[in-house]
Amino acid sequence: MRIHPLVQTFVCLSALLPALATAGHQVCNGQTVPGNLRRCPDGSMPMYIADMVRPVQPVQRNVTPPGGTSGRETRVPATPASVDALFGVWRTRIPGAVWTSPSGYAGYGWLHVSAGVSVGDLIIKPDGTYVWNSYGGKTGRWTRGNAEYPLVLIDTAENRRWGVALDPRHTGGRDIMVWDGKFYSYDGRR
Repeated sequence: MRIHPLVQTFVCLSALLPALATAGHQVCNGQTVPGNLRRCPDGSMPMYIADMVRPVQPVQRNVTPPGGTSGRETRVPATPASVDALFGVWRTRIPGAVWTSPSGYAGYGWLHVSAGVSVGDLIIKPDGTYVWNSYGGKTGRWTRGNAEYPLVLIDTAENRRWGVALDPRHTGGRDIMVWDGKFYSYDGRR
């Protein structure tokens, strides 16, 4: 039996993902196994399980008000809540699409439906780093963005800056949008 080269590449990369990720573990038949194990004893592939990253409470610092000598201090959070909501594990995917095209028959058209595809977990950590288990795995740092996309993933593998924001259109803001600012976009769900 011949295996398509893309499937073969995906299988090889999926075996490497646990070694690249820093927030998870591998299991074979419900048992935790070392991260470098490529095959389970029964011959199946180990399954990567992402650990849930919980947001830490923002560090607060004392700020002396302008004028400086009033003796009163204000408590200011170090991280805005809009960024805190993005911390954790997100199941990312390329969203599906539906479109029509002319069929050649008067008054009729072809309906095309694309179901989308899962691309891996995006783990955004409060320490300024991320792990994205997509297309061979990516790790890097994130920085603050703007009001529209409050968090930006610095992707040195593809030389992109991915804006990340909560998606208020779906499930009341429990989804995220990931966009490179030009052509490519993903969405994610906890």
